[in-house]
Amino acid sequence: MSLIPSEFPRYIVIEGPIGVGKTTLVERLAARFNARTVLEIFEENPFLASFYKDRDRFAFQTEMFFLLSRYRQQEEFSQTDLFSTLHISDYLFVKCRLFASLTLSDHELALYDRMYNILTTQIPQPDLVLHLHAPLDTLLSRISNRGRPYEQRMDPDYLDRLRSLYHNYFMHYDETNLMEIDTSDVNFAESDEAIDNLIGMIQDAWRAQNALTSQS
Repeated sequence: MSLIPSEFPRYIVIEGPIGVGKTTLVERLAARFNARTVLEIFEENPFLASFYKDRDRFAFQTEMFFLLSRYRQQEEFSQTDLFSTLHISDYLFVKCRLFASLTLSDHELALYDRMYNILTTQIPQPDLVLHLHAPLDTLLSRISNRGRPYEQRMDPDYLDRLRSLYHNYFMHYDETNLMEIDTSDVNFAESDEAIDNLIGMIQDAWRAQNALTSQS
């Protein structure tokens, strides 16, 4: 356990496509700083396994369940002290909308957006977002290795579209500070050096951002 550096963000979100290693990195950083985590509880979604078998039939139920589940989690999180403790999450709330845009029909998406637009106004904004990315083959290999039964039927084309969706979204992202992290050859699960290097990058970027802010 180590203390949080004085020049360090207090709320970090780690995002990226399925299989890129978000939760692993959250847990490793949290262990370093005794941070509180906000982790997506995907196992509770009763429609997820059916979704991977028949996306068209179960997409709306799946996405609505995730939307309400994530909102409830974010609502509870917003009531915590975001200043005295480091918090790290493995998803941005906009993930709901990104996945829905990929899986829902136009009619379903219009209904979905009515609820999404109401809920999204109360979501806490992170200080820093880390966008993890990797090639499709790397993602497929990691998904296979972790062995979740319902993911083994995942369509590679769906995963590749999701990867592109994240890339396009973060290409224009300017809501908070953003760092792009290529995880193709990085094993955050096993490499302490990789964690050390990343912590140094975060601290340097945060220090530089604060310096710019103080000058403006």
